[in-house]
Amino acid sequence: MGRVKEVVVSLNQAQVDAVEHLLMAFLKRSENAQVVAKVYEDAYASIMGSDGPPGTEEKMASLEYLNQLRLQLK
Repeated sequence: MGRVKEVVVSLNQAQVDAVEHLLMAFLKRSENAQVVAKVYEDAYASIMGSDGPPGTEEKMASLEYLNQLRLQLK
């Protein structure tokens, strides 16, 4: 059973990695800084709202990572 859990976690991480790389590629190609800023504002609102992670600790960790992604674009 442990191996199945490892595979599922690996698959979930692979999905997250793929979406992250897709988003970063899109944002890096965007020539409109206002669009990029709006995407980050929307992501922040989503994380902090009911669509985001359930707890304060999870929300803060998500926001920290969102800020790390934003810094990668500068």
